[in-house]
Amino acid sequence: MPGKNRFTGKVVIITGASSGFGAAMAQAFTDEGAQVVPASRTTGCDVTDRAQVDNLIAQTLARHGRIDILINNAGYGLRANFEHTEIADAQALFDTNFFGAFHCVQAVLPHMKERRAGHIINIASVAGFLGLPATSIYSASKAAVIAFTDSLRLEVRRDGIAVTCVCPGRATDTSFQTNTKTYAPMEKYNVPDTLTTDMVVRAVMKVAAKPKPMVIVPFYGRLLRLATQFVPRLVDQQLYKRMPRAPVTS
Repeated sequence: MPGKNRFTGKVVIITGASSGFGAAMAQAFTDEGAQVVPASRTTGCDVTDRAQVDNLIAQTLARHGRIDILINNAGYGLRANFEHTEIADAQALFDTNFFGAFHCVQAVLPHMKERRAGHIINIASVAGFLGLPATSIYSASKAAVIAFTDSLRLEVRRDGIAVTCVCPGRATDTSFQTNTKTYAPMEKYNVPDTLTTDMVVRAVMKVAAKPKPMVIVPFYGRLLRLATQFVPRLVDQQLYKRMPRAPVTS
């Protein structure tokens, strides 16, 4: 929270920082004393371009001399039935949602390993462990981020680097829905609207101050994850009842 200054002197890179969760996190870390490096296409860093990512890391080190926290937040959605999903759109989404994090982590790891310190936070989604109808490619991209994060955490454990996956549900007050690509107007998935950007930011700040492997927000997301493991048929029934049946006509 503002005023605590938990991150005074820390250098924090946040991708996808021009709006939504990223912009809110950038402000929150700044308020607590961090030196924030906001990265987005508008600031000249497209995470799908490895050369631009390498330049981001190099410029940050040249200016600040260190990178303490990397938050891979860049991403967008794709809402469409799988049957009609175009391969180019699926590949473009993976390029940002998964390979964007891939590039950033590979670029920053040599520095963090040399210092034997650092924290990598990958923003995934509840959709990564709960595949929702009409979001198959988005869910797959976030499932890849979750699995990648789990593997990475073990690989760099001996190097003194913490790795965390944060899985938010759908927030009610973010620009994410606006940035979600659709082929035609489509209803949003019928799930509880209880999550806000502020709740996600507070969860990220908390785990950045005290690392742990995974954070799921809000509470119903944690319940859904357990339900998919122990009562998967019930979960399928409920998801089927709540899924959008057809594109909305205007």
